[in-house]
Amino acid sequence: MQTLLQFIRSHPDRAVLENGWGKNNFSGLSAKIYKAHSVVCRQGDDDDRIFLIKSGWALLYRDLLNGERQIVDTPLQGEIIGFRRTEGPRFESLSAITDLAVFDVSRKELSEAVFAGGELAQEVAYFLARLNGIMAEHIVNIGRRNAITRTAHFLLELEKRLSIAGLSAQGRYACPLTQHDLADILGMTAVHVNRTLRELRRADLLSFKAGKVQLIDRKKLVKMAGFDDEYLRYDL
Repeated sequence: MQTLLQFIRSHPDRAVLENGWGKNNFSGLSAKIYKAHSVVCRQGDDDDRIFLIKSGWALLYRDLLNGERQIVDTPLQGEIIGFRRTEGPRFESLSAITDLAVFDVSRKELSEAVFAGGELAQEVAYFLARLNGIMAEHIVNIGRRNAITRTAHFLLELEKRLSIAGLSAQGRYACPLTQHDLADILGMTAVHVNRTLRELRRADLLSFKAGKVQLIDRKKLVKMAGFDDEYLRYDL
């Protein structure tokens, strides 16, 4: 079983990760495996674990009173989930789309390491700033972008995040998200998502078929969606 330190050293941006994570006692932790479609933690749980994704795809979402959900993010390899300073119930649920491997660290242990200062504190601050940028773009997507631009922007974002993890090349990547998942991410119906993807394909901009995304004309997509990947930078 690969430990957290071994994962850090194998990551495309290991220099960024190793500065902090690799110098703490919890770096010897082994990853835990969750089967596809299983729940890692639930909204409202009194659970203090903080997660670092080793591999696989996950959904971070809020359950709504009407039985629906709003997916707030799709955490990917190397990303931190659930960091907070105070105790209390979880704000979101985390579930696996595919088989998912995660390292989990107690909130207390990581908080103590962070508030002791040093490189890990800088690194976690960076991750949180990046997450804030991602969440801000998702809010703008739902609140102000139309169906075409919000879909294009999100799929461009995924391509950039996956390329950082070494999981995308030449505008192509595997994507296990269903149209219902995309609907819950983009604030649309599944029917509207289907129609929007057809429009993007007919315009020779992108293709999303059989779990694979291809950005056919990335330059045009970037201009149309107003996509600026500065908020996804992965360096300290």
